[in-house]
Amino acid sequence: MDLLARREHGVTELTRKLKIKGFDAELVEEAVEGLLRDNLVSDQRFCESMINSRLNRGNGPVKVRYELRTKGVAEYIIDAVMQELHPDWQLSLTNLIKKKYAGQLSGTPAERVKQVKFLVSRGFPYDMIYSVIKDAELD
Repeated sequence: MDLLARREHGVTELTRKLKIKGFDAELVEEAVEGLLRDNLVSDQRFCESMINSRLNRGNGPVKVRYELRTKGVAEYIIDAVMQELHPDWQLSLTNLIKKKYAGQLSGTPAERVKQVKFLVSRGFPYDMIYSVIKDAELD
């Protein structure tokens, strides 16, 4: 309950954490099943929480999806939550560009490559980066 009081956890993540702390695997499974029955732990709520958190941090959809998969959230849950929430990744990308580069992605070709690589490392796909740059006329 201590872990759940701090933030949402996915089923796999919670199970993994409890086992690492040294709890018996059978007891962990029983406890997590009880939490699921009581709706105290939910992969969907965890997914929603993480998407909103990462969106506010300026992370892109590729990175968020990867992180959710590594935390054990099923792909169909990720797809459903992404479709339900409709996060505005382009707005997040535009805000990140404005914050990091004062709205200007210009300079030498080497600087431009470095800037685009940074945006890709934050989890934004190339096509979205170029679309936002073109549409927002950030150049």
